[in-house]
Amino acid sequence: MDITQVILKLALIGEKPVLYLLIIMSIIAIAVIIERAIVIKHLEKNMLSYKPLQLKLALEKRLGILATFGNNAPFIGLFGTVLGIIEAFHALAQSNEFGIKVVMGGISEALVATALGLFVAIPSVIAYNFFVRKIKTILLIYEEKKHLPLDLEE
Repeated sequence: MDITQVILKLALIGEKPVLYLLIIMSIIAIAVIIERAIVIKHLEKNMLSYKPLQLKLALEKRLGILATFGNNAPFIGLFGTVLGIIEAFHALAQSNEFGIKVVMGGISEALVATALGLFVAIPSVIAYNFFVRKIKTILLIYEEKKHLPLDLEE
């Protein structure tokens, strides 16, 4: 069996595993957004009881998850769409009938992966940007109250 056939077999798995991955990513993103909102609110109220580095690290914890999901979910969704289209065209090639219905059902299912990728990415990016702005504001207020210069560019 040549490499092309091996890759085709893998591609014919379709978009379903990608959809499951994106659903898991959306659940994780929602959990991180809720957790960060609660923790940042608590840290904001008690900011003066923390050392500068402690506060910065506590505020920025888990933001990388949102940034990663926001950047990569559309590509993962696109990958699912490509796999679904490969599967749809393969089904057309194997079918005895030549009709648009053979391909269109598969392509419409495949496009769901792109939509789900955007569904994960957009709220992740919005939340990430909101939290980064909120953190900068909290750190500026902390700096003013403690009279300590903080390096916010890290």
